[in-house]
This record gives sequence, C-alpha cells and structure tokens, in this order.
Amino acid sequence: MQFSVLRYFIQVSFLSCFVCSCGSSDKDNKEYTYFGGEIVNPNTNYVVLSKGYDYRDTILLDKNNRFLHKIENLEDGLYSFKHNPEYQVVLLEKGDSVLIRLNTLEFDESLVFTGKGSGKNNFLIDLFLQNEIEREHLKRTGFMQSASYFKKNQDSLLNIKSAAFEKLIDKNELSNLAKKLTQASFIFEYYMRHEYYFTSRYKMKGPDATKELSASFFNYRNQIDFNDDELKRLYSYNWFLNCYFTNASFANNENGLQHNNDLENFIYKLDLINNVVEHSYIKNNLLRRSTIRFLLDDSKNNEESNNALKHYLSVSTSNRSQKELKKLARHISKLRPNKIIPDQDLITSKGETVKLSSLFSKPITALYFWSIESKDHYVKAHEKATYLSSLYPGIDFIAVNIDPDQTKNWLKTIKRHGYNLDNEYEFKYPKCSSEELVIHYRNKVILVDQDGKIINPSTDLFASVFEKQLMQYTQLASLEN
Repeated sequence: MQFSVLRYFIQVSFLSCFVCSCGSSDKDNKEYTYFGGEIVNPNTNYVVLSKGYDYRDTILLDKNNRFLHKIENLEDGLYSFKHNPEYQVVLLEKGDSVLIRLNTLEFDESLVFTGKGSGKNNFLIDLFLQNEIEREHLKRTGFMQSASYFKKNQDSLLNIKSAAFEKLIDKNELSNLAKKLTQASFIFEYYMRHEYYFTSRYKMKGPDATKELSASFFNYRNQIDFNDDELKRLYSYNWFLNCYFTNASFANNENGLQHNNDLENFIYKLDLINNVVEHSYIKNNLLRRSTIRFLLDDSKNNEESNNALKHYLSVSTSNRSQKELKKLARHISKLRPNKIIPDQDLITSKGETVKLSSLFSKPITALYFWSIESKDHYVKAHEKATYLSSLYPGIDFIAVNIDPDQTKNWLKTIKRHGYNLDNEYEFKYPKCSSEELVIHYRNKVILVDQDGKIINPSTDLFASVFEKQLMQYTQLASLEN
C-alpha cells in the first residue's frame, strides 16, 4: 500500500530494551501484555488506555516522557489510548509488546508502532491516514460522480488495500482475530462509502437520484452481520451500520411509506435498529449516535427534541447513555433562538475572569471555538474571522479556547500568531461550558445580539451559507435599530 504520509524518523534503542525484557520468558509471553512508548511534546503527564466501559487504566509518564504498562490476562481486541485531547486505537492481544512513539504536534501523522504486535497496528494507522485523505477527496468531487465511475474508483482503491493486507499477513504471523479486524477496517470503509454515496444522492435530488444504482451496487448488504461482537468497537463497522440504517429509512420512504417530517423518519430509524440488531452494545451505540445527531442537527424545537428523547428512552437499555442524552437535550433546550445565552466564566489574556454576558457590545457577536491541538483548524478559523470582521464591522468575532489546563500554551499561541488579544478568551471551566453551550462541532458559531439573546445557536463558520446569514442578520439588526 503506497501511502504518501510524512512519518517521523524514530530512535528506538530504549524501546528495544523494553521489548527484550517483555519477552524474557515463555510464561510472560502467555500471561502478560505490554503497552509502552514515548510521547514527544506531551500535553499531560499520562496516557489513558481503555476498552469501552470494561477496562480503563491511567498510565503515568516518567521524567523522559516514556511509559510502560504491564497487563495481566488481557482481553484480546481493539483498545483506545488517549493523550488529552487526542486518541487513537491499538489492537492488543495476549503476549504483545506494543510500543508507540508520537509527537503531539502531529498526533496521528507521527504515530509509529514498534515491538511485537507492531505490524498490524502500523497497518491500521496507515489505513486511517489514507482513509482521511480519500474521504476529503470524496467530499469535494466523489459523490458527484456517476454511480458506475464511483464504484469503479472505489473498487480500485479496495484492490490496493487488499493487496497491502495480503503483504501484511505474508510478513506477519497474525491471529484470526487480527486478520479479521485489519481486513474489516478497509472492507467496512468501502461499504460505508457506498452508503454515503446513496445518502448524498438522495439528499441532493431525492429518490429519483438513486434509481440509477444497479442491483449489484449494494450486493455486500446480503452478507452483513449486524451483531458481530468482535467488530463492536471498530470505527468503520459502526459508522457503516449507522449509514445503513439511515439509508434504510430513506428507502422506506421510496416504498410509499413517506414520513411527514424528520421526527417521524428518526423514529422509524430507531425502531428499525431496535428490531434488527440484537447485540446490546451495538444496538445502544447506534441508538445513541442517531439520537445525538437528531437532537443536534434536526430537531427544530423543544417539543420535537422531547418526543425524540422519549422514543429513544423507550428502546435504549444503556443507563449511562440515557443520562447523557437527557443532559444534552436540557442544554439544547436553553439554546433556542430568542433565548438568553447561558452565561459562562471566561479568562482574558490578562488573566482576569469575566462573564460572557459582558462581551456583547455590538449589535451582533459571533462566538467561535478552537483547540490548540487542532492547529490547521484554529489558523483557518482565525483567518476566516478576521476576513469577515473586515466585511461586517458591526459584528464582533470572539474566539474562545476550549482546552482544559492549557492557559500558558493558549497565551503563547495567541501571542505567537499575533491575534487581537481583546477578542481572545478561554473557558474557565471548559468541560461545563462546552456542555452548556453544546460545542460538539469545532466549526460551530453561536450568534447573539447585544442583549445576549440567541440569534442562531449553531451555524458553521466555514459553511457557504454562513456569509449569507451574516448579511441577513446584519440587515435585520440595522432595521431594528
């Protein structure tokens, strides 16, 4: 697999010592698994290794920003490791001695695995990076292609990845589970893109746009296991299932059972998931994701949100997710247009604490949000805000940093880039404020008037419609004044 991804040159002599010590006896190989490595430019002094709600370990870094964790009687499968705020997956099996090295400035791009079990994990991270590149290309042009050309292109990419998979299993002695997970990672990505193609065409032109799809376009659907326990934490598997059920609800509309609105369509989708999927973890994950999406993007008022939540609670069996979505619905209910925005404590560039409500000095204020860990995003966000400020002097663009425990780095960043310090703030209580203002998307902008009344609770800084919205709101503000 020819992936043109910049990788860091790594020094692994100290890691080799770990590997040697980890594999010192047959008994160790059978009973223990090791996970360790080095974090360059760490954000915190620890990493967290977890497997859903079943397993979670916080591992401290030493003075050299290295760590080594020994696990007894490990349950084979996919784990996630997090170094706040970034995370990635690692495939661990009994007897592995997996070691990582990464630089937080380029978290995914710099990540390299060494040691026993590294081959399958380097394959997965390379696949992850390549898929990101291909998805961006698809967003720009891919879904506008004819169905035949789209399928031909995706078949070609699948063949390349299948060939790389064959090389992987030729060079590495992989277990059946490792083979299944690594192969499923690109197989379900392939399936998912076909589902996205259907979704995109349907949303652009309605049911007629999907009639060009041949009977063979979705042949893979006949072999899907909706209850595969070994794949339950695989991103591409879960994302595919979510897309599949969305499209199944669209297809139901085509069959003459047209739903009158988004809420009815959402309820049909939840019922379909509940009836088809038996595995409790997979089912609850799909129900949760679908409901969050509806509450954030599709609910038009509190009545719709309450009805959606009520139906979700009737089919979900996850107490944890139920509590989470109840809280989300409460916060969303307070962010409807014409409501006063929930006040928050902010820290200024001078270290002073101020109230969010004290910042609304112009007819319209646009609040946008960013994280130090997403450099490409915050640079573009500030550039876009500066550009729009010049076009709309009656609008204040306020940048709010959402990172926890990053005040020093935040100050260094905004000063290094020469940003206007009068318009730069950070949350004093990032977790609570992010929840109350429902910051689920990094492109999110909240527009408020001079009295703190919400004009638009969730628009997109980079959306093509955003400038039109600003023009409309500015004209309305002028008329009111």
